[in-house]
Amino acid sequence: MSNNDSYVIGVDLGGTKIYAVVADRNGKIIATAKKKTKAERGFEEVVKRMSKCIFKAAENAKLNFEKQILAIGVGSPGPLDLKKGEVIETPNLKWKNAPLKKVLEKLTGKKVVVENDATVGLIGEHAFGAGKGAQHVVGLFIGTGVGGGVIVEDKPLHGFNENAGELGHMIMDPNGPQCGCGNNGCLEAFASRTAIEREIRIAEIKGTSTKIFKDQDRDKKIRSKRLANAYKKGDSAVKKAVEQSATYIGYGVASLLNIFNPQVVVLGGGVVEAISEPYVDMVRKVAEKNVFKVAIRNVKIVPATLGDDSAALGAAVLAWESIEK
Repeated sequence: MSNNDSYVIGVDLGGTKIYAVVADRNGKIIATAKKKTKAERGFEEVVKRMSKCIFKAAENAKLNFEKQILAIGVGSPGPLDLKKGEVIETPNLKWKNAPLKKVLEKLTGKKVVVENDATVGLIGEHAFGAGKGAQHVVGLFIGTGVGGGVIVEDKPLHGFNENAGELGHMIMDPNGPQCGCGNNGCLEAFASRTAIEREIRIAEIKGTSTKIFKDQDRDKKIRSKRLANAYKKGDSAVKKAVEQSATYIGYGVASLLNIFNPQVVVLGGGVVEAISEPYVDMVRKVAEKNVFKVAIRNVKIVPATLGDDSAALGAAVLAWESIEK
């Protein structure tokens, strides 16, 4: 059977959603499937749900799973043991030393490769999106947290212990707010959607007027779309919080430009997708003011273009590579 008749499946495993795509060698998505993660049910149940999502994606593509699906790639929250395909620890899913690769291979009968979710997001953008054609790329993904990844000479940077690229955990201020990782003052603690929401709520308590909670239960999290709508309407508390996020991301980008000197910096995640160019432009301006001029010369700082597909497509790229080695 030729690769023209064969496909792989890329999976983006999130804390709330499992998203699978069936993709050909050129990154064309043939079909997709989604399932809620239901992390509270534990590791075994979540992996069963992943396998069902994978089979459903193949079914939606009208493919013979056994004959036409060659391999499966997974983008998972980390830290990870890449050689074993194990999740060492992940707060969102509350897993420790979870043998993701082994169990998923048993359930599907296919070769499985596991990689960090932010890294596969950048791999997807590098292969088919905003970073296409560049050998050196840095990515930051601003959502519930701040994920990141680095590509050097077309290869993802893994580092000595295989967990390089935790860019959201650069410490910007050791006296800053506590991060979900337990440390204080990480980039994530200043710039994530969680941090933006915290600043909005603090501002309201201090008397700043905001309409973002209108017709919404105050206990519900502020999603990116609602955040963007309030920002575009000029809500003062929202604008200030979003500008703080973009400012810190700008400082982070400046540091990353000085350290890695990439050709392209890709900014993605729910916050960037929702607010788009105004957010990216703020990041650019801060980065340009705080970087060695040579490190930003001819460098592009751009929004991601693949949206929700970036991580799943990046996982598909790794699945193809795993069978071509």
